[in-house]
Amino acid sequence: MRKILLIGIAAMALALSCTPQDGIRTIRTAPDREADLGKIREIDGPVTVRLLVRNELSDTLRPVSIHTPCGCTEGHFDPKPVAPGEDEVIEVTYNPAYRPGPMRESVQVRYQDSPVKLHSYTIKGEVIGYNHPIEEDRPYNYGEGLYMSHMLLHYGNRRPGETGDLFFRYGNGNAHKSSLTFDVPEPWRPYLGLRSPGRMKADQRDTLHVSFSMPEGVDTVDFTVQPRMDGRPTEQVLTIRAYRKQ
Repeated sequence: MRKILLIGIAAMALALSCTPQDGIRTIRTAPDREADLGKIREIDGPVTVRLLVRNELSDTLRPVSIHTPCGCTEGHFDPKPVAPGEDEVIEVTYNPAYRPGPMRESVQVRYQDSPVKLHSYTIKGEVIGYNHPIEEDRPYNYGEGLYMSHMLLHYGNRRPGETGDLFFRYGNGNAHKSSLTFDVPEPWRPYLGLRSPGRMKADQRDTLHVSFSMPEGVDTVDFTVQPRMDGRPTEQVLTIRAYRKQ
């Protein structure tokens, strides 16, 4: 019984010794394997993992730089040489913001005066998304439950007849279905391509494409579009602006 107890204590001590003091998860991997991060909760923010890679070559590796193709991933490496049989340590931070679903990203480490020039490592997992507050990317509260990403669509300098394209995000912040329409002033309707989304579910969010063609004989374009939610005009209006290119 005493022997079993001692073995159990030794196993517990070994497990504790493998737990990093800084709380960063450590995964042993290799260039031909994928490091599985498992479930990643978007609401928890960026997640960092420490990759341990054994140098199985007969020569020393000398890492000089690290590259991550996606801006959602950052990599950090220890520039010290890695002798044969030693572990190379790579820290990777992945930002899951607005990236729900399966993820798979690569990290490339470059070497100098080494038997290899580059090793590519892969992390994978599944991001568990959450419903962001509507104000995060639709910050303008128009009233009547309408939220949009812009209050001004500026088409810049345009030649007569030239068409510009812009996009904006909108959303129904109400807890019930609502209908969104836009009132475009009569003189500008032939020049502005803006559809009315119509019926929206509670908390529905989407993106609209708006095209504008510069009319002849006008130097400055500056007019407003009135949104309506369930037929009621919102407190705020959307401004359309453009100038004739000289």
